[in-house]
Amino acid sequence: MYSLGVNRLGVINTNQFNPATLFAQGEEGAWYDPSDLSSMFKVDQTTPAVQGQAVGKILDKSGNGHHLVQTVENKCPVLRVDDQGTFCLDFTTDDGMRSTDDFLFADNSVTDMSLFTGCTKESTGINQTIMELSNNLGSQKGCFRILCTSGELWRVIQKGGFGDGETAVANVLQTSAVGNPNRSVLSSIASITAPSHSFKRNGSAVNSNTASLGTGTFGNHVLNVGARADGLSANLDGKIYGVIVRGAFTDADTRIKVDKYMAMKSGVSF
Repeated sequence: MYSLGVNRLGVINTNQFNPATLFAQGEEGAWYDPSDLSSMFKVDQTTPAVQGQAVGKILDKSGNGHHLVQTVENKCPVLRVDDQGTFCLDFTTDDGMRSTDDFLFADNSVTDMSLFTGCTKESTGINQTIMELSNNLGSQKGCFRILCTSGELWRVIQKGGFGDGETAVANVLQTSAVGNPNRSVLSSIASITAPSHSFKRNGSAVNSNTASLGTGTFGNHVLNVGARADGLSANLDGKIYGVIVRGAFTDADTRIKVDKYMAMKSGVSF
């Protein structure tokens, strides 16, 4: 489905894919769009955000109400327009945001997960988090993480195991080393019950497997964006142009549309 929209340069585009369709059947998840200025607010969470200043709240446009917040001003990302004219949240190594509540993947028996983002990393030699479900994937079950490693690899980890007595297995896919800075559109789709995981960068397959993610479901956890644990570690030095988390399987044709949508928002060509 396509809808009338405004592209990253503010030009009307009748062919723009509308991510709201990803949640039309009540799918759990979230959609954050820094190009929609009406969805962002200052640290007081009520005053509209201003270009060049800190953003303390960004609304979830999926309809699920999982807004991202940061109440400490010096840990907030800054709303910017980058050198390609694209709106973004600019994170430094002190910033991070998190959802106002838990995503209810376990309550909704979610065993499939689709992740999409457009982002840029601008430092080398440090782990940099784009998004993470839970405060620490290593010690939690039913979660995921997208990051750039200290070795300059874009990495996605999807992990099942949420529920009493369920087992958790971290299913890891990653790129080869990338340069710096690096601007990428990343997407990951995984299933616990029909074991599989696929990772794409800039519309092209990176890797895939049918290895286990464990058992159970994805969990009820907060979502951290731009850092781990509300900005405490593995902070991003770079920019985020959009994030979509969908607790459902996304078919190949729709995935292409979402990747292209995120590329348009991020100023990436493929």
